[in-house]
Order: sequence, then structure tokens, then C-alpha cells
Amino acid sequence: MSVMSLAVPAYFHPRREAADWERLRALGDRLGVVVVNPDSGPGSGDAAYRSAVRDLPGLVAGYVDTDYARRPLSEVLADVAAYRRLHGVEAVFADQVTSSAEHLGHYARLAAAVDGPLILNPGVRPDPGYLRLASVVVTFEGPWSAHAALDTPDPPGPAATWHLVHGVPDGEEERTLHRATALGATHAYATAAALPNPWGALATWVGP
Repeated sequence: MSVMSLAVPAYFHPRREAADWERLRALGDRLGVVVVNPDSGPGSGDAAYRSAVRDLPGLVAGYVDTDYARRPLSEVLADVAAYRRLHGVEAVFADQVTSSAEHLGHYARLAAAVDGPLILNPGVRPDPGYLRLASVVVTFEGPWSAHAALDTPDPPGPAATWHLVHGVPDGEEERTLHRATALGATHAYATAAALPNPWGALATWVGP
């Protein structure tokens, strides 16, 4: 597989799916980002996560739900602090992010309050202002059929961009990652798994 950086939403448990986590470690410098998600947020302190991320290559970010700017920033930042305290994770993966200019101020306040790297996930190409707030912005999250129909590149901006593609037909993973790169993404992930939870196991093709 050739893409500038593999970035994986690792929504699977480090102990129960230990083999998947070993495959992640084996990727070495090919692994750019891993998102951990103990319980749609930091959870209550499962020690398996702190142990798993300690020697993981790449940037490790904790999943935080922003509920499309409806969740109070105080709650979001409490989750950020809990990831740091419970799991030793400094970076933030902010999910359910809006894409319109209307809420740029909300996310600018979040970005100003986060000490570590920030990843924003609107899942679509957002207002260009979002690309000035984060280290990485997810500009595509959706099915392979929709990704295959994209015909324009990601918008330019200071942030790196990331494509998350699910429902990928068997044997199409490499072509999907190449396509993400051609569209301007610097991070990508492709899996055959589909909704409702395509990120619940590591894609079978991933390995050293």
C-alpha cells in the first residue's frame, strides 16, 4: 500500500483485539495517526489503553464528540483533560464537527484551548477556515462509491487532510489509497467494513 501516511480510527480494544494492535505497531513510520476511543470518549480509565499507546508509532489522538458545535466546550475540554490524565494522550480527534463558516468561532475557541495537536472531523470538505484551526482535517468520511466519484482535489490550506473510506470492495484498497493521495490527502485509511461501525476492527490488508 502506498499513501503518504496511514491514519487509523482504532475503535477496537487493545486487549481483546491485541493482534490488531500488534499489526499497527508493526507498521512503524508508515503509521501517521491512530485514534483511540475507549467509550465514545475517554471512558473511566481502562489501563489497557495507556499501555497500548505508550510504544505506538505515529500520533495518538483521543476521540472526543463535539455534537456539531452543540456540546458545551467545557464538556469537550473535560474529555481532553481526561485523555491526558487517564491514558497519557495529548492529541485530540474532534468528531461530529460542522463544516460551515457559521461555527468557525466555536471551533476556534476549541483550538485555542487545546494544548496538543488537534484533528477536526467534519467528514466533508469544510469552509477553508477549518483548515487554519487544526493539524489535520478529515475532508472525506464515507463509502467507497462516493469516494470514487470525487473529481476535484482537497482545498489547499495549512492543515493536512485525511480520507476515511469504508465499504471498499475486496482488492480495491490500494487503488483507493492512491486515489486519496491523488486528491490531495496526506492521510488515508480504507476498509471493507461498512456502517454502522466500519472502524470496529483493523482492516485485514493492514500489515508491514
